[in-house]
Amino acid sequence: MIIQQLSDQIFVLKELLISLTDQQYTQKISYLNASSIGAHTRHIIELIQCVAKGHTTGMVDYINRERNFEIEQNRNVAIAEIEGLVMHLPSTDKLLGLLTETQDNEVAGILSTTYFREIEYNREHAIHHLALIRVALHEMNLSLVNESFGVAHATLKYLSVQKQLQS
Repeated sequence: MIIQQLSDQIFVLKELLISLTDQQYTQKISYLNASSIGAHTRHIIELIQCVAKGHTTGMVDYINRERNFEIEQNRNVAIAEIEGLVMHLPSTDKLLGLLTETQDNEVAGILSTTYFREIEYNREHAIHHLALIRVALHEMNLSLVNESFGVAHATLKYLSVQKQLQS
């Protein structure tokens, strides 16, 4: 279920990327400290790739991940990466290690986690970055997403209940 929810989120991101121009995808956004939709897309993709790789290796390492700036600069590469992720996310849970570090960038240790826990982390993490992408769209005066884009599932549920109570 959580894998499907994460897949749904990145599918919505893919649909947005299809509707953007290359210039919009790479435009530096002042409200986002001069980052771009492409930068946030790359970050979402790379962290999900880390957990998928961790399922194979037994270790999730977000710290030393490969940064593929082609994803950030090229919408088509990002779209292809999203399609690959959706098709190849493992569906079984398992125990994993999670590499951690100190503030001084020293290895702090390895925490115990699970694949599904890291999928859940990535689901929430993606929502956060989708919300930032929504800020970018607002700055560019683009109305390309619905009202739930970048809003946490718990918030949507809460708002739905509140709306029903007010009716």
